[in-house]
Parts: sequence; structure tokens; C-alpha cells
Amino acid sequence: MAVERWTPERRRELTRTALVEAAVQVFARRGFYGASLDEIADTAGFTRGAIYKNFEDKEGLFLATLDHQNQRSLAAFSEWFDENPPEPRELDHLPLANAFRQILARDPDWFALELEGRLYALRNPEFRERYVANAREMTKAVAGFIRDLARSASFEWKVPPARLAHIFEMSAEGFLAWAFLDPDEGELFKTFVDLLLQAVVADD
Repeated sequence: MAVERWTPERRRELTRTALVEAAVQVFARRGFYGASLDEIADTAGFTRGAIYKNFEDKEGLFLATLDHQNQRSLAAFSEWFDENPPEPRELDHLPLANAFRQILARDPDWFALELEGRLYALRNPEFRERYVANAREMTKAVAGFIRDLARSASFEWKVPPARLAHIFEMSAEGFLAWAFLDPDEGELFKTFVDLLLQAVVADD
């Protein structure tokens, strides 16, 4: 078996990934203020200096955790639709709602990080600019996913995918918050997706 030879770039990539994954755990468990860089570095198996070699500051590391979790969610959604392609003009809303719930439920840290980032951004105007810029990039990615979904199922949206992505993100997060806190309320998300699709999928 050939042994992979790690270049400096590959080692840095692996170090950065390990730090981000450790930061996800610590930020989700302790919050932004409660999380220490020493604990994050120790959890990842590195020293504090490794963080400063890979990230500008604590805020930069936190934004990297949001990117990491968002990309994981998008990849999971894409995989689900690859395995469960919708029939033309027949986008079944109940499996769609279940897919979103199941995928996000696998990763409760995602929502904790989102809430933590939002609260910190509200209290810190300088960070707010970085947070909003990061969120806009995520919305662009979601819009691309929504655009591809319509193309694969042969239908059109009544509203631009970019606007629909923003509407979905803002609305779905509220429903999903309650689903995390009170699983019995999870059925409301199905109703939300049902109503949303009825409103935004163009008629033949």
C-alpha cells in the first residue's frame, strides 16, 4: 500500500480541518465567549500557536466553523437528492421536509453555532459585517441548490432563487429551532414546506 506523502500544504490543510472540527465542538458546548483557544487547540491535539498560524483571530476561527457546518449540510442535501431524484413536476413536499429535518437533526451543533453567531453579531458591529458577508455566501450556495432542484424536476419558481433562498433560510431556522427544543412541534415544519412550495412553484 502506497503511503501518502504529506506536503506542507497538505499538512496545513489537515491541521486547519482538525482545528475547525474541534472548534465546532467547543463553541457549540461553551458558546463564543466561554470557548477558549487553548481548549480548542488541546481538543484538536495542537498548541494555541497552530490556531494563529491558520486563522486571523478567534472570530475568524468561529466563521470557519460556520462555513464548515454549512458545507456539510449542503453536501448532505445534495447527496439526498442524488439518491432521491424528484419526478418531473412532482416535488413531493413531505419527503422533502423529512429530508431537511433528518439531515439537520444529525448535526445539532449546527444550530447552536448559528444562534451563537447571531447573538455575537448583534452585540458586536465590527463582527456583524463579517458575519453578514459570510451568511450571504451561504445564501448564494443555497440559491444554487434551489436553482438546480428546479432544473432537475422540470419546473420553475415564481420568485428568483436568490430571494427564495433567503426566505427559506430565515423561515426554516425558526421552525427548526422549535423542532430541536420540542420534537413534538416538528410536524409544523412539514406544514411550512407544504405551504411554501404551493406558493412558489409556478403552475404549468
